[in-house]
Amino acid sequence: MTRLLSALALLATLGGVAWFAPPEGLLAVAVAIASLGFIELARLGDALGARVPRAPGLCLTALVCVCMAWPTLSLTPAMVALLVGAGLVAVTGGPPDRAGAGGIALTVAGPLYIGLPLGALISIGLTHSREAAFLVVLTVVASDSMQYYAGRLFGRTLLAPPISPKKTVEGAIGGYVGGALAMAWLGGLWLPSMPLGTRLGLSVVLVTCGIVGDLLESVLKRAAQVKDSSHLIPGHGGVLDRIDALLLVIPVYYLALRAATLGRL
Repeated sequence: MTRLLSALALLATLGGVAWFAPPEGLLAVAVAIASLGFIELARLGDALGARVPRAPGLCLTALVCVCMAWPTLSLTPAMVALLVGAGLVAVTGGPPDRAGAGGIALTVAGPLYIGLPLGALISIGLTHSREAAFLVVLTVVASDSMQYYAGRLFGRTLLAPPISPKKTVEGAIGGYVGGALAMAWLGGLWLPSMPLGTRLGLSVVLVTCGIVGDLLESVLKRAAQVKDSSHLIPGHGGVLDRIDALLLVIPVYYLALRAATLGRL
């Protein structure tokens, strides 16, 4: 019950903000979520023995998110800042050791892993439509929900036993069905310029990316020997636990929409 109530409250709050807030407000929410996600990633890094500097990582994550999101900005300065920032962290982070090297890696990877996808989601809403941005989120939500319930009802064959003891092949199949239904129905309303066959093919790619994104975070958590990235959301864990699938899905969806706009899909 706690899990369900938390999910409903979170969906209602974020959905309302995403639908009614002005672009600047949406960007502020994306930066806040990206910042919380980086803090959780840094804690996982700490548990793995890395020494992750918080301030540079947070600044770079916010910068990548903003530059990716806003149509008049270029991502190039953010990439340059990311490289220079990593260099500064390397030479000012104390004696060279494994912990410091791990911290440098996460200082570079964190902004790209978290900030870039969330910025891309805002960019989709600004350059395409609010509905197009909602479509990818709801496709992942539908897929995740179907994976959960199909796995509970029919799950027998483990999908990736060393990584996730609960994710099953049967659940994944349910996820593909859920993603296809969302893309077929909502996509027909919110992305009518894309043919049905293309949307269904895209749903397969997006669900696959979502499953990989979920398993990727599971790899980090299992290596760090923790169940959740944090306890911020009752019954659901942390921010990363909620957005892990989206972090790989959104960039692929972003590129697909750009290709469709250019007439390549």
